[in-house]
Amino acid sequence: MAVLLLQGPLGPFFNHLAYALIKQGQAVYKINFNGGDEYFYSQKNVVNFSASIEQWPDFFLKFVRQKGISSVLVYGDCRRYHHAAKQLCCLEKIKYFAFEEGYLRPNYITFEREGVNGYSPITHAEVQSYLPVHEVADENKMPANFLRRAAYAASYYILAFFKRVNYPEYIHHRSFSPVYEALCWFRSFYRKGLYRLIQKDAKQVCRQGDFFLVPLQVHNDAQIEFHSQYDAMQDFIIDVLTSFARSGCGKKLVFKHHPMDRGHVHYGGLIKKQAGRLGIANQVSYIHDQHLPTLLKSCEGVVTINSTTALQAFYHGAPVLVMGYAFFDMPGLTHQGSVLSFWQKPESSAVEFPDRFRAYILQHGQINGSFYIEPELTTSNLISYLFKIGVLTPSKAPLKTYA
Repeated sequence: MAVLLLQGPLGPFFNHLAYALIKQGQAVYKINFNGGDEYFYSQKNVVNFSASIEQWPDFFLKFVRQKGISSVLVYGDCRRYHHAAKQLCCLEKIKYFAFEEGYLRPNYITFEREGVNGYSPITHAEVQSYLPVHEVADENKMPANFLRRAAYAASYYILAFFKRVNYPEYIHHRSFSPVYEALCWFRSFYRKGLYRLIQKDAKQVCRQGDFFLVPLQVHNDAQIEFHSQYDAMQDFIIDVLTSFARSGCGKKLVFKHHPMDRGHVHYGGLIKKQAGRLGIANQVSYIHDQHLPTLLKSCEGVVTINSTTALQAFYHGAPVLVMGYAFFDMPGLTHQGSVLSFWQKPESSAVEFPDRFRAYILQHGQINGSFYIEPELTTSNLISYLFKIGVLTPSKAPLKTYA
């Protein structure tokens, strides 16, 4: 019985995880798809996949059968290679686990069986029967990691570029140019400083009057492609502006740019043009790095495709409208009526249900830690969780156990 790692988050997290699993007596294998994957992984039992995406299913099946793979771990279950592997794992009865950024950020990462976000196995019935918990004990706080993530991203894309001859058929899930990515990270850093100078802070935004908040998602977020009816973020923005104008509610509408998308895209021109065409220019604003909890505490409601910002909104008591498909779009949490009815009378969460929901997900797939800092702490907490859910057993842990 063995574990197979496919692509992980940018940086050495999967390398640390493999080391921790090996310490538990587990056989660990890794498949690399590009030079960036190679660079951040130094353990043994590694295979480089350099063929075409069409050849991937046959390669994967042959590999897992030969090595006796019992569990496959991936970061991002919507990537083409990972999505195909998931389907094959179902056929082969292999356990499939997906990592993602934490549902409860910034102090957690997500780790769920079968998939994350729109593929999450969390159900309303399970949450409904769970007892509420109002406080979290022994939660380690994860500091900001912008510069480290930038360094990991730069290293990954540069190494992938210089080793691209070894992976001629590789297809990345987003832009794969190191020059473009470097430009975006530089532009992000520049814009962060600029917006701090020229835009109002969160408290000033809140003092401008009653407002609805629209936290935008990353422009190439797989959740938009796989778990919504929208082809692009621009379509969502136009849809929101149009319905808001039709409602005539008289309140303000605030679009907040995603911080990790700051250097890649800018929607200012689109929002200004559409708001002007609809006659609501004086009601609409576009902001970037303002303090999100302050905005959530003061807003009339939150509109999203399926961003996990909604989970913070529940905590701060803000009504939420989901316009895509999300595991948290359930009675007791989100507005269940129409879009137009939300602008007029947003439906708040049921009493205690957000507490019950938070308590449930904390015990089902949220690992206290970070992909980018504190690797020993994070992998230790993850190993403990693997024991808890039965993926690891004491017989597989002769060298070390975790409390």
